[in-house]
Amino acid sequence: MAKIFAFIFFLFSVAVATEEEITISISPKANPVQKPIGHQISLVCSVKGAGDEKPGMIWKKHGGLDRTGNVEVKKLDENNLGLIIRNSSVEDSGVYYCHAQVGSKKYMNKMDVIVFEDIVFSDKQLHLGQVLATASVNISCEVSAKKDSVITYWTRHGKQVLEGGKHKFYKGGAILEIQNYQPEQDAGQYTCEVFHVSSGSSNTKTVTLGTTVEKNYVACHQMCNSFCTDVQNKFFTSN
Repeated sequence: MAKIFAFIFFLFSVAVATEEEITISISPKANPVQKPIGHQISLVCSVKGAGDEKPGMIWKKHGGLDRTGNVEVKKLDENNLGLIIRNSSVEDSGVYYCHAQVGSKKYMNKMDVIVFEDIVFSDKQLHLGQVLATASVNISCEVSAKKDSVITYWTRHGKQVLEGGKHKFYKGGAILEIQNYQPEQDAGQYTCEVFHVSSGSSNTKTVTLGTTVEKNYVACHQMCNSFCTDVQNKFFTSN
């Protein structure tokens, strides 16, 4: 009797071990998969350890698997199900779920796919030399992406440039206009950082305005003002 129980326990242990060996994985192993717009993305969902049983497999995505017309699902063999995103767009980003069923057991794995906008500046000019006093100067940070899908943030020497006074923004903030340009006040480095809202990608561009002498004068003037302000604050604080 003891031998019979031992044999039954052995068969049960083998069955449990066999069940535990079933795994579901997605290739590539890197998660998330990140590609720029237009690139092809290939995912392969694999079931291992199913033995002679043929797993049922399906790909899913929240909101629908193929809202863009770019997704194709291919059965590679009994244990591998492929998913191809051709000519990928930002709308193809999301979490892709692979579901499998072996017998009465269900398995699931997921992969994050991020398709990002390749932020490319239309104007490559990074230096505007001598500018006549009182003139209006435009600095462009226009990009290849649609203007309603990006946010542009401007700074000058580390401080944010806000609209008002002599500063005006055009095309959703992509162009900064400096009115009544004064070399001794307005020369220096202007930096724009462009953020693509839906994909999270960004790019930065710095444009130097004015001659080297003008730029150094402004930098020196700012350093002196900063030093004087610090000394003044310490003096009044100590008293």
